[in-house]
Amino acid sequence: MASGDPSMTTRKLSRTDRTRIALLAAGMVVGGLLGLVIARTENLDALIDSLAWSDHLAAFLAFSFLSMGLIMIFASFSPKLAARMVDPGATGPARPGQASFLRTQAAVLGLAGAMMAIPVLASVAYRGEVPTVIGSVAMMGIVAAFLAQTAGNLALWRQADELMRKSLAETGSVCFWILQGLLFLWAAAEKLGLAPALSSWDMMSVLMAFYLVVSSLIAMRRGLA
Repeated sequence: MASGDPSMTTRKLSRTDRTRIALLAAGMVVGGLLGLVIARTENLDALIDSLAWSDHLAAFLAFSFLSMGLIMIFASFSPKLAARMVDPGATGPARPGQASFLRTQAAVLGLAGAMMAIPVLASVAYRGEVPTVIGSVAMMGIVAAFLAQTAGNLALWRQADELMRKSLAETGSVCFWILQGLLFLWAAAEKLGLAPALSSWDMMSVLMAFYLVVSSLIAMRRGLA
């Protein structure tokens, strides 16, 4: 007698399934917070106008990352479109590995967008005074997303070809050296009373915006976009 129905046997989640779950979780969190913002805010336009410039930048980055992630996840299910997104010079359909690579990129971008959106949405929903319980729950979600994104980035590095790895390394190097120099100059000017103080959120928003611009320019220069 069989020990159990094979159809009921637990199977390991595929990378595609994990990507869908990660994007679904990120979308649920961001969507839930967005709904909370709308429900709790009487004068949404005035509140948005009162946000700091870094919050506007972070919101724009979150929208950009989430949009790119959605585009990639939909493109990954079209063999021809997926092949062109991974390799603009491709003429044939994407190989299974290329579609998987694109979905991992989509998950990484979606998680990045969620991490940028959550603090802004929570702050807007509670008018800058986020309750400790809500803040703790949001922070746990951000930490979980960060760990998942780190795993995704490591997976991308392992799957990437030599050209892609050079692009990733070049992007990291350019961002590190230029931002390090700019940060020092700003910190010195701030200490001398010549520049306004920046919060860590201000600096993170600038860093992510700079990374997005640099990575896009390097990708275009190397023919990857």
